[in-house]
Amino acid sequence: MASTAEDLPSEIWFYIFTFIEGHDIVQSFSSLNSFFNSLLHSQYLQLHIRIKKNESNKRLPVLTWSHIDLRNIYSLSVGQRKANCLIQFLRWNANYLIYLRSLSIYLRKSKFDNHIQIITSALQQMPSIRNIRIKYTAQFNPDIDHFEPLMLYIFSTKSTIQKCSFNFRMFRYNIIVSKWSISPALKYLKINSTSWNNLFSLLNLTPYLYSLKAVISQSDTILNKDIVLDHLKKANLYLTCSRFIQLELLKNVAPNLESLQVHGNFSLRDPAYFNENLWTYVESPSEKQALRDYIVELKGKVWFTWEAHPPNLQAFIKFTSVTI
Repeated sequence: MASTAEDLPSEIWFYIFTFIEGHDIVQSFSSLNSFFNSLLHSQYLQLHIRIKKNESNKRLPVLTWSHIDLRNIYSLSVGQRKANCLIQFLRWNANYLIYLRSLSIYLRKSKFDNHIQIITSALQQMPSIRNIRIKYTAQFNPDIDHFEPLMLYIFSTKSTIQKCSFNFRMFRYNIIVSKWSISPALKYLKINSTSWNNLFSLLNLTPYLYSLKAVISQSDTILNKDIVLDHLKKANLYLTCSRFIQLELLKNVAPNLESLQVHGNFSLRDPAYFNENLWTYVESPSEKQALRDYIVELKGKVWFTWEAHPPNLQAFIKFTSVTI
């Protein structure tokens, strides 16, 4: 049995460090002794760094960064108030982040186009990047493709990104995919707010997609329906718009889909709504009874299952390859 911290195998310490922010690791373990100094400079150390305000300059603070090898940074993020700091950190250091796998970015309206260019350039210098999360809460002109340089890289054969999360109002975004290419690496896609047509435009470029999660905030005509995603196994859709969800179309698009969860808003005042959405939360007794009556009509459908968890009622869609 280990009697001191130094008696624990290095592998255990490397695992423990994955749960601690990088600055805290340096402040707590640097200069303790030769054992911990060797861990902090090991090629096997994986650091999650949350960029701070004073780390946006070309020259990084010596007190902290003399103990950090940029090649050991596995994950980078930043708070919303310090969004610009991460952009500048990437500007000066992207070429050293050769093992960075995860990047979380906040974008602000000020200097937006310039920051998009910096991020796009940085991604091309980081060969190990696999996961990117982008959040932008401000308004933008829906007639201008502000994200074009970034999207041109993400949706290209050069991209190494496997997981991508877009947290901005994509239903207001004028997607122009004519210049984009198929992304063979992208397998997980999460979109905070989009329209049906924009969603299908993206799906057309992700033939190896395995998992999809999307909030559909706007209903419109789907222009590109001739898509087959053989690798898509999981989809989770939340509908904030009361328009028809084309279950048969989705089944054609993803013939090997194993589970599709559709969440929406149940409305007793609109009987036709039962043909458009399924629900995960029902409040009043009359609404629950109406939903149970409708569930009876769906018995025998191989793609529909439901569970009662009083006082709520949950409904799920589960597709199989069996023809309905």
